[in-house]
Amino acid sequence: MLLEANPSAVSEQTSYSLGLGWRILISLLLLALVAVLGMLLHSPKAASAAPAERPPAQSGAERLVLAFYYTWFDESTWTYDKLSDLPAEPYISRDRSAMGRHIDQAQRAGVDAFVVAWYGPTGADNQTEPNLTALLEEAAARGFKIAVLFETDSPFLGGVGAVSAALRHLLDVHSNHPAYLRVDGRPVIFFWRPSLYGVETWATIRNQVDPGRAAIWVGEGVDVSYLSVFDGHHLYSNTWNPPADLTATNRQFAGRVESMRTSVGADRFWVATVMPGYNDVKIRPGAGFARDREGGAYYERSWQAAIDSNPRWVVINSFNEWPEGSYIEPSVAFGDLFLGLTATWSSRFKAGVPVQQPTVQDQTSAATFVESVATVETPTVVVRTPVLNLRAGPDVSSTLLGRVVEGARLPIIGRSADSTWWRVKTSSGEAWVFGGLVEALGPLEDVAVFASATASPAGQSGPGGNTDAVSPTFTITVDGRPVLLRQVQATNP
Repeated sequence: MLLEANPSAVSEQTSYSLGLGWRILISLLLLALVAVLGMLLHSPKAASAAPAERPPAQSGAERLVLAFYYTWFDESTWTYDKLSDLPAEPYISRDRSAMGRHIDQAQRAGVDAFVVAWYGPTGADNQTEPNLTALLEEAAARGFKIAVLFETDSPFLGGVGAVSAALRHLLDVHSNHPAYLRVDGRPVIFFWRPSLYGVETWATIRNQVDPGRAAIWVGEGVDVSYLSVFDGHHLYSNTWNPPADLTATNRQFAGRVESMRTSVGADRFWVATVMPGYNDVKIRPGAGFARDREGGAYYERSWQAAIDSNPRWVVINSFNEWPEGSYIEPSVAFGDLFLGLTATWSSRFKAGVPVQQPTVQDQTSAATFVESVATVETPTVVVRTPVLNLRAGPDVSSTLLGRVVEGARLPIIGRSADSTWWRVKTSSGEAWVFGGLVEALGPLEDVAVFASATASPAGQSGPGGNTDAVSPTFTITVDGRPVLLRQVQATNP
């Protein structure tokens, strides 16, 4: 028997079905919208992760300017007992803000990468490992590059096995960071003192850790026979005692590298070293020596000699090797003079400008430095001794306030009655320097005579109203507060 449908029931069922369909459609649309939003929100993370998968590389034809960089300075480093000069802004190597400042300074000077001294991945007191990790992160944030100076004589590497393990860690971990320096896709490693091991030992090490020659190894020293294993060669230092002709030295080693390239039948290249000067007398008493910076002239000659040798890269020794006095980092004695010179010469090297042509920025050159100090409009002293004492008064028995190094320029604000001492302004306050160790330039006839170690010229009342007697104390300002210094017995000006 067939039952006849109720018209009202059919209408109700139809309305219900249509409503359900709309709800399902709206739900599907909402799910699709959520999926699209999810993809949009996650896309930046995917983009930021991409460089870690494939680090960017420099071109092998690109002229690079590198600088050696050191990360083992701490709270006890910055003292004139150990150093001939101090940084304009003292710092602790683990401070990331200092790392960032140094990277910014280097970039403005045309430096492409820091070559960072590294003691290996292990060691309880080995701060070079965490500091390298931090530097890579700071460099990545600034589009800068980092390579490693492998310290073969590291106190944490006790033999061939430890050297191999450290290199594996370097290649497996650090060299895959997006900020690590790669040339044609190959990570760059510099080596300090590879001569600790023989050529055959290095061949064994490389066959173990880098059998496919996927990295670029740059050796160091005067023995270029290591180029049978290494890809490039440099002289860590070419400021020798007794001194050698920079142009002849660079040409000689460039020629030796070329001969080895022909001998091994593979690409081998020369990396030329430039240095602003040298001074390790504080850390090697009796054995150290100082090479005058000549107000920047020596640095310019070093660059000229390097470019003349047609290097693939140039490496600056150094950005901040303070104990050996080879820094270009801004300092108390020289300000940012050497960063300015670096900017000039790095741009010339990268542009292929012949060394015979004048510098791009003559105002920072040593030649114009000499000319400018001869025609200064403000009374100025130029230090003409490797290390000059800054004293609280015009006498060798006065308190020693600090020291500056050769080539420093200090404004004159006064003189002793017999003009044998000059009162000068330094970055840390006022002080006296012995006239026999400096060259005084500019209009000196109007320089006021100071009758005492106080800040008052002769004829004016100083503290206590006495203008004639030499005070046994000297006040300087530290962090906005006056500090009273008392004189101690001394013998050197």
